[in-house]
Amino acid sequence: MKSYRLAVDENGSPFVLNSKGSIDFGYITEEMNLPPAPIRIAEGDDNYGLAHIELRHGTQLRDNGFRSAHEFVEYVSTHFESIKQGIGDTFLLEVHNEHNDTLFIKLVNDLGYWKVISGGVFNLRYSKKKKEIYSGSDNRPPQPAPDGEGLSSL
Repeated sequence: MKSYRLAVDENGSPFVLNSKGSIDFGYITEEMNLPPAPIRIAEGDDNYGLAHIELRHGTQLRDNGFRSAHEFVEYVSTHFESIKQGIGDTFLLEVHNEHNDTLFIKLVNDLGYWKVISGGVFNLRYSKKKKEIYSGSDNRPPQPAPDGEGLSSL
């Protein structure tokens, strides 16, 4: 896991780079009924970010097939199927499977990004009664085709 020391969050913690070398792990788009902005995670500390997720949920994540908190954050940031209202001004990004792979995010409005606060693998009942903000993988923005597939030849 690498960090980008020149870009830091509002607390001065460096952003972590995803597997492609970007600080943007995913995106919230206008169609998702929230302010559009990239999803980012900082190294953080005991209270938030990658350090928090590893400390509080690392064993749980590995028990559920993830090699690291970093891999988990990247997976959920790019595969979430729903967004639900969290506590206060937080939201939950969820990947639905036999459990809910979940990231807790909060908008850092003045810096224009969604901050990953925490995350983990939760029981399906955890967010069952929370208000749904967005649902549907069929509404996800299109991903680039691998190796130029789908491009017409000239």
